[in-house]
Amino acid sequence: MLSCTVENREKVEALKTQYANRNAFFQRVISAFKNHEALREVLYWLNTYKREGQLNNANIPRMIANYFLEMALVIFEMGRVLKPGGKVALVNDNVRYAGEEIPVDLILSDFAEAAGLSTKNIWVLGTGKGNSSQQMGKYGRAELRKCVYIWEK
Repeated sequence: MLSCTVENREKVEALKTQYANRNAFFQRVISAFKNHEALREVLYWLNTYKREGQLNNANIPRMIANYFLEMALVIFEMGRVLKPGGKVALVNDNVRYAGEEIPVDLILSDFAEAAGLSTKNIWVLGTGKGNSSQQMGKYGRAELRKCVYIWEK
């Protein structure tokens, strides 16, 4: 199960154990995760906001890091098992924490490219999603992109 709540704990060590016989593959995933510049910036700011007490939950940076690492692994596995010419369609929303939008669509598509897939389309749905009520009071309402990604091997 992907990390998607602030209660989720890190799974890196368990995943490392599970991928012990495929360490080179696992290291490619870790490298794509750790070297993604936009994601590093997002995590930097979320951790800064955490230190400053600006997050409504101190576990948000951990949740975001876990989610993207686990999604990178899922995407790399899709790239591994998909036949040439095969396609993947994924529906997902961007999110916002402490007023900062996280471009989930672009980060995941970069992971897909690193996994050997090509991004054919990122369709933005006509109606986005609103940010959480916890943020509207402080940061106002901001419509976030809801997207369908099409990746191909």
